[in-house]
Amino acid sequence: MISPPPHSVEAEQGVLGSMLISPRDTITECVEKINEEYFYVPAHQTIYNVLVDLWNAGQAIDLITFTQALRDRNLLESLGGAAFVTSLFTFVPTAANVCYYIDIVRDKYILREIIAAGTESVRRAYDATPPEDVADIVADTDCRMSKLRDSVNGLNGQLPQTDDGAELIAKPIVLPDDVIEGVLHSGGKAMFGGASKSNKTWLLTDTAVSVATGTDWLGKFPTKRGRVLYVNLEIQPAFFARRIKAICDERQLTIEPGYFDVLNLRGYAADLSTLMPRLLQRIGRGHYVLIILDPVYKLLGARDENKAGDIAALLNQVELLAVQSGAAVLFGAHYSKGNQSSKESIDRVGGSGVFARDPDTLLNFTKHEEDGAFTVEATLRNHAPVQPFVVRWEFPLFVVASELDPAELKKASGAAVKQFRVDQLVDLLTRPMSAAQFRKIALDETGMSRATFFRLFAEAKTSGTITTNNGKWERK
Repeated sequence: MISPPPHSVEAEQGVLGSMLISPRDTITECVEKINEEYFYVPAHQTIYNVLVDLWNAGQAIDLITFTQALRDRNLLESLGGAAFVTSLFTFVPTAANVCYYIDIVRDKYILREIIAAGTESVRRAYDATPPEDVADIVADTDCRMSKLRDSVNGLNGQLPQTDDGAELIAKPIVLPDDVIEGVLHSGGKAMFGGASKSNKTWLLTDTAVSVATGTDWLGKFPTKRGRVLYVNLEIQPAFFARRIKAICDERQLTIEPGYFDVLNLRGYAADLSTLMPRLLQRIGRGHYVLIILDPVYKLLGARDENKAGDIAALLNQVELLAVQSGAAVLFGAHYSKGNQSSKESIDRVGGSGVFARDPDTLLNFTKHEEDGAFTVEATLRNHAPVQPFVVRWEFPLFVVASELDPAELKKASGAAVKQFRVDQLVDLLTRPMSAAQFRKIALDETGMSRATFFRLFAEAKTSGTITTNNGKWERK
């Protein structure tokens, strides 16, 4: 006897019953997470679609109006009559557990899709004629698995509805609350950039303490007190606890229970897309105002930090975490090698440029002329500009050094401004590269500015020392 595919009639009835008795509180939640394909029972698919159609049309939904709507569409009798609709309406006493039912419906759907994808891949593998069919089978299987990963992460494969611009601005515009006033808002992505071993984890920990206690960050920016989750992927638990205590002792602060959660994952680091379902399941929505991922490179998995596509995929997962949790998500990133003073602040972070261009809030901490001091430069998408300022490292905290000039960045030793030659640039062209790859290597390896690269690149082309072939530059 063949077992039926995974499904739960009770969970499907729980979702539909919740939608019927409390449409205002449940239908939007359902549409965001599932669609009709998630239901195994055909009658349940039909009822879900009619409920969503009525809701989108702005019609009232209750037992009587919904039963009549099914009758008007000649669907009522085929679904089991008025008695069947009534049984759904009375199946659950409250809509409070709708998310529980949604999760079960979603998980059963994913299991059915895994079985279907695996069965189809096995069939095609037996019938394949290598090598032509192999790549297609792998690509198609990967595509189906990617869609299932989206489902696991709470995405139902459908785009949201369009909004009318006139209606949007006619209603009161409610902006998300700031977690750090003027710097970072709820649901936003933020990155602290700095040189390797420049106390970024101390800074991130101090940020967590500031929000958990509702005290000013860096003694300069007010915070909104709320619960913080610190995902510690690198430091052993006892040493991390000692850091928290050192900061609290120095600032004479007490963290109340329930405001600062630490998830110690040293030894459990994994690709963020793999970790995400378990993380979302644990934290839920609206539970935290700030989530810190430290260090983010531990979540790369097999991704290459120098590839734009890989980093875009990673940061999409960070964005999903922010959207699904409602919290601001903060992480740190390291600078490329070499002196940073000649670069634009947004170009100082190592790896793909996506790191610097994707976050809503980017705060770069660049070495100042004074030892132990750093100029802080903010690049903000949704806030008013913040003027650069200087902080000084005074263990275990960064403190604002208002007497220092933020423009006085530390220069490369031996010269105020390092001079670069065309031959030095050409020497970096060790293999055929696109212009973007060439620029990336030049900036990371030498610390030259973008303007310097383009000037020397133009000179190399004019002098004929480099040539292009099929879009790739190489030495002549």
